[in-house]
Amino acid sequence: MKCFVAVLLYLFSSFSLAKTPPLLVVTEDLWPFNYIENNEIKGSTTILVKRIFEQADMDYTLALLPWARSYKMALTRPNVLIYTINKTPERSGKFHWVTQIPVKVESNFYALSRSPLANKQPSSLKELRIAALIESVNDDFLNRNEFNNISRVSKISQSVGMLKRQRVDLIISSENAILPALKNHNMKRSDIMKIGTAFSSKPAIALSLATPQSTVNKLRKAALELEEKEGLCQIMEIAPNECTTSPREH
Repeated sequence: MKCFVAVLLYLFSSFSLAKTPPLLVVTEDLWPFNYIENNEIKGSTTILVKRIFEQADMDYTLALLPWARSYKMALTRPNVLIYTINKTPERSGKFHWVTQIPVKVESNFYALSRSPLANKQPSSLKELRIAALIESVNDDFLNRNEFNNISRVSKISQSVGMLKRQRVDLIISSENAILPALKNHNMKRSDIMKIGTAFSSKPAIALSLATPQSTVNKLRKAALELEEKEGLCQIMEIAPNECTTSPREH
């Protein structure tokens, strides 16, 4: 009996000391929200994510991956947090949403500056060759609106390269994602022009559906506490004129 009790005590002690595996946090290269610099993942949303985990007193591992891979992992695996992900009606029920990022992001159509496409309406662009990031909200928009000639890429930089070589007529992207991609191809902002805005979206932080509700609640609570205490715009160092929520007084 004494031996049996000792075994039970040992097992209970081992179970108590075992730590819950850290959440896997995945993101993509999307300046200025999340990007890699000097082998370190940085960005305004990265700052917020780290603060949320600190507030929740939870462990995590962080990885920057191609968007399609990050998205698939968050769709299919438990205990995965993904950022910066746009919340859309199509995605609403596929994730647990932790918090919204207090900025508005516009997805635009871009062409080379010498292109004759200026001031075209989106409906008149459907037959043109267009590049979009695979599995992104931009890709969803094109599919939903029946664009017929889509080249899907794993990185925004690839779409800019295709535009430069005139393998596509247009790319669809946000302005902030375009700027570093242009730099990668030795292009200036003046080398391309905005044809028009496709839609606006709401960036957010989300958890995979298979994540335990207790974890979801803990991270949501931490985000809310930070918002009430400091304000998400201040934590992310978002300029007041770019913030979609009222600045908090301290």
